[in-house]
Amino acid sequence: MPIYIGNAADLKWSFGIARGKTDKVDSLRLCEYCYKHHEDIRPTTALNKALLTLKDLLCNRSKLLKQKNTIKQTINELKVSNDKTTQNLMVKLNKSAIEGLQKSIKLIEVAMVKMVNQDANVLRNYNLMLSVPGVGKITAIFILCCTSNFAIKTSGKQLASYAGVVPFEHSSGTSVKGRNKVHFMANKELKSLLTMGALSAINAYPEFKDYYERKMKEGKKHLQVLSAIKNKMLLKVVSVINQQKNYENKYKTAC
Repeated sequence: MPIYIGNAADLKWSFGIARGKTDKVDSLRLCEYCYKHHEDIRPTTALNKALLTLKDLLCNRSKLLKQKNTIKQTINELKVSNDKTTQNLMVKLNKSAIEGLQKSIKLIEVAMVKMVNQDANVLRNYNLMLSVPGVGKITAIFILCCTSNFAIKTSGKQLASYAGVVPFEHSSGTSVKGRNKVHFMANKELKSLLTMGALSAINAYPEFKDYYERKMKEGKKHLQVLSAIKNKMLLKVVSVINQQKNYENKYKTAC
């Protein structure tokens, strides 16, 4: 049976000012939405079983990371009020929990890589993305899951907008002239992964390092330049996928 999977926010906002909620009312609203957008709605491609498993593994990894960071944060906060003896005791008691979570996270990451290797199409796009500066294993797997292995043709701008690294203008006539800023609706986890990748790209690749230094000299803010670099990374990711060729670094350092 053909199934369409769409954006839940787009569906909800299409109702306008809606009051009340029941199963009967929701079914009528869904039918009305499909009727109005029947020309744009297309059946969603079949979901890849390997990607479904990868999504579950990613979700599990995220939860374990949050638990580990929560424990570490709690211990660090106790430094303010605890004496040295009590603080050492807290560190000792929580050490095994942190090490256990770290071990589980590493096992999940190994399992994800094994899952990627089991599907030829997924593995090909995975390796292509790894050729892009700043894109690591977890980031590549995350993008594969978000795009369903690029089953739906996603442009670089769309992916960058989804990750929340594209600034949008906020103005109206001559009275409202707000600064350009990214939208609050973004995949925060993907954005965080891209931030780490962008920082490593600035340190390891002259192309991004020179760009960062040039923009900072022009008076741009650190976060603005960082968002621009993350945008560049995603544009390159989509480019290598569309061309099915590894990224070629043709950048020449200015003399």
